[in-house]
Amino acid sequence: MPLRETEAIVLRTYRLGEADKIVSVFTRQWGRLRAVATGARRTKSRYGSALEPLSYVKLWLFERENRDLLRMNSAEVLESFFDMQKEYRVQVAAQYVAEVAERYFSEREVNERAFRLLLAVLRAFKRSGEVNRPLLYFDFWLLRLEGFLPDLEHCANCGQAFGDEPGYYGQGAEGLVCARCRSGGATQSVTAQARRFVQTARHATLDQWLAQQPVPPGCREARLFLEEVIDSHAEKRLVTRSMLNDEL
Repeated sequence: MPLRETEAIVLRTYRLGEADKIVSVFTRQWGRLRAVATGARRTKSRYGSALEPLSYVKLWLFERENRDLLRMNSAEVLESFFDMQKEYRVQVAAQYVAEVAERYFSEREVNERAFRLLLAVLRAFKRSGEVNRPLLYFDFWLLRLEGFLPDLEHCANCGQAFGDEPGYYGQGAEGLVCARCRSGGATQSVTAQARRFVQTARHATLDQWLAQQPVPPGCREARLFLEEVIDSHAEKRLVTRSMLNDEL
């Protein structure tokens, strides 16, 4: 089969035998793929640091007929995000982004906008050291691209507009409810100010968000709600989410 070249973000690696790795990557040209990197665990591997999780790389791959796994020929680092992960909170945030990408993006489904989103968020972590706004931006656009973004201005139960009143949600929520429809499990709230801040993601780039100082109030509460929605739509609970909430 022909050798293919693509840009990719390394999401995760898995051991295979004594010397090899299975590498999960999100590529610009073909979406999420898995490939075998022969000899990648050897001390003098030809891959060097190119397969470190969350590296932005150029890959050369062979597709093998009737097999799900591709074979990796070589890899070149385009941009490393290794050093930023020395700070634990940034590391946890980046691992959350990688886990969500693995859960949400279907294998071999091209999604150029999602690729650019992942790269923009990783670069925001690296350049700013901030996590709340990049994570909120990622959560918002992930849900919008996947078609799961809830209505932030109307009750998911009765349709009433929130106006300046808060919306409420609980575990497993896929939307916000008003005070009248609120049940005992809906213990968390999202204020009108936080909802308005989220809506600016439709019209601002991530760099523009980060240029605003200080971090606007309500950023964290809006992020926690969108992450609950993401978790609710995932096939199983996200491992990194509890770590994320404990740390941030």
